[in-house]
Amino acid sequence: MWATAVIGQAAPAAALAPAGMLVPATVASPATGLDLAGVGAAGLVGVLAAGLSGSLLARLWRALRRRARRTPYGGVGDPRLLTEGLVERLRQAGPAEALASVVGALRDNLGVTGVAVEVTDGLPGRLESGDVGANPRRIPLVWHGELVGSLLVGSRGPRRFALAHDRVLAALAPYAADAAHAVRVSADLRRSRERVLAAREEERRRIRRDLHDGLGQTLSTMAMTINMARITLQDSAKAADHLLADLRTGMDAVAGDIRRLVYGLRPPALDGLGLEGAIRALAAEGPPATRVTVSGDLAGLSSAVETAVYRIVQEALTNVRRHARAGAAEVEVTRTSTLRVRISDDGAGLPSAARAGVGTASMRERAAELGGTCAITSRPGGGSVVEALLPLPVDARHPV
Repeated sequence: MWATAVIGQAAPAAALAPAGMLVPATVASPATGLDLAGVGAAGLVGVLAAGLSGSLLARLWRALRRRARRTPYGGVGDPRLLTEGLVERLRQAGPAEALASVVGALRDNLGVTGVAVEVTDGLPGRLESGDVGANPRRIPLVWHGELVGSLLVGSRGPRRFALAHDRVLAALAPYAADAAHAVRVSADLRRSRERVLAAREEERRRIRRDLHDGLGQTLSTMAMTINMARITLQDSAKAADHLLADLRTGMDAVAGDIRRLVYGLRPPALDGLGLEGAIRALAAEGPPATRVTVSGDLAGLSSAVETAVYRIVQEALTNVRRHARAGAAEVEVTRTSTLRVRISDDGAGLPSAARAGVGTASMRERAAELGGTCAITSRPGGGSVVEALLPLPVDARHPV
């Protein structure tokens, strides 16, 4: 038996069939609510047309919505998607490449004439994509409260809205600050390495000069004196005795030069007394009275750490004796997961226009060579404080 509609939800589908066409009334399909088994060819075409038209309309609506989102921004459009893609690129890049990625992403997705980043004390100091123009928009880049650079944004196109710019900038500016900070750290590390290499080469040049001009010349003179003593010994014992006395003086000078060279390479007190004993020996050398406090076992430290700590304490105490006019000083060494060295005094403190000298720079460079820090400050109650923090390898933090 034929009917114009089936039970339940088949009526709308039957209404799509051409006029005068009958649709068989059988059991409705679970998926569509229509009985497709008995539908004629024309009716099936109508059903499919209805389904396809609904799907196409949904897809068209989604495409129009994406287009509406992208129009104000350009490029990706959604700042959230933009940051996700940028983070993935930053994971694969070094500091300079990361900064270039941020600059390129900002320019592409802001639709501006150009974007540039100026890094404070970093290399490169300025990285630019496009042309920012004579009067760009300047946005400070702040990393954990520290100004690390500036973001310069050129003029935007006529179809780009200010609100969209602010959303993209708010999303990407923190990544630009992170990249600028990484560039600064990389530049600081490079400069530190260059200073270390320069200091090492200068030390090698000094040792070579001392060996050649000092020790080498003295040994040559001693050899000539021995030959002359052998010649004159047969004729005049007194003259030979004078020559041998000069030879002894020369030998004493050679021994002093050798001790000075050895001391410059590594203080002998570290091998004879250990680090704690060597520090106590430095403190006992002269006024002011200096108290030494050691917390933790200083045994098992590397030679580089021992030498750095000894030289920092030595230089700090030398400055106290020469400039501080202090009545007392204290040296504190604490070993935990790091090695903390603190030298304080009750003297005049740092002058208001203090400039870092050779000794101050030496202490900071010795700490930097080991990945640590060294700060020199005035004490609130009067006097100055030198504090160095040196990292320790994991296996050297808690000796057995």
